[in-house]
Amino acid sequence: MRFAGKFILSFTALLIYCQSDVYAQNPNDNPSSLVAETIKRLQAKATTENLSNARNVGFGLLKSDNFAQAEIVFAEILVKSPGDGLSLYGKALSSFNLKRYAEAETAVAAANNLFKKQKNNASLADGLVLSAVISAVTGDNPAAIEKLKKAIGIMPTHFDAHFSLGRAFFGNSDLDNAVNAFRQSVRLQPKNIKANFFLATALERSGDSEAALNVYRELIKIAPNVADGYLGLGVLLIKTEGVNSAEAIKSLQKAVTINQNLYEAQLGLGKILLQQNKSNEALIHLRKAVELLPDNPEPHYQLLQVYRKLGKKSEAEAEQIIIKKIHENHRGSTSAPR
Repeated sequence: MRFAGKFILSFTALLIYCQSDVYAQNPNDNPSSLVAETIKRLQAKATTENLSNARNVGFGLLKSDNFAQAEIVFAEILVKSPGDGLSLYGKALSSFNLKRYAEAETAVAAANNLFKKQKNNASLADGLVLSAVISAVTGDNPAAIEKLKKAIGIMPTHFDAHFSLGRAFFGNSDLDNAVNAFRQSVRLQPKNIKANFFLATALERSGDSEAALNVYRELIKIAPNVADGYLGLGVLLIKTEGVNSAEAIKSLQKAVTINQNLYEAQLGLGKILLQQNKSNEALIHLRKAVELLPDNPEPHYQLLQVYRKLGKKSEAEAEQIIIKKIHENHRGSTSAPR
């Protein structure tokens, strides 16, 4: 099981700011109209109420992934009230999600300075987490780790800080610290699907298969209609118990029932069924694996074995050609001049 060393920003903390009745409508219905009306009110009169309502509109737009529209709202608020720390934070979130990382870091640094002066520890911790995320996605994991430790020092119960710290440690292959950080995030939010899945993955990678299996099983109890737990459990059981594990097969079958686009589950089922001489069943899953990752030679190789067992000579030869071409393309891309 793998996951990238990048950070996925959780909006857990920011959404507490979005509590205004102004945002009762769904911004996806007409976000442009909502933004226009919000700015019109601000320009007519920048009262405390209008500024607060506009801020809530901005955070609501972030919640619904309308990042460019949110940025417009926060920019207008900051024209009227340059010292509005939460709007600087909102602008930073908007810029981050629009992949304008330098702008995001400038805005969040300004917000954090204001939060520090105001002794607003909750918002300062949020800001430090965002700043850490920016550091991570721009390749500075050490800086990210230091910022996250500082956020936890300010607010020890900050879920996003612990969870992101686990991601940062995992990205550095520091598995012991990653496990500890993910354990803390699970303590803070026991039913959080991502936290449990990442804890299990880190335990698995660290070699503690028994603990990882327990967390995957717990995840299935927490989220029986989500594929993650079944996928993790099935793949790990194949590693620990072999292809005859009934629980592994059952778990992977459940995973693809929930989400047929899971490459690892489709490939794993295909390989198990092939080794159990159930070639026709294996064929279904391996073809889907090829559809999901056509440039990966592994499912093509497994398909080659299936076709040979089924006596499909022309199909087997076609897979051989595909595998050869994939390897040639890979060699060409790695040896090309930079």
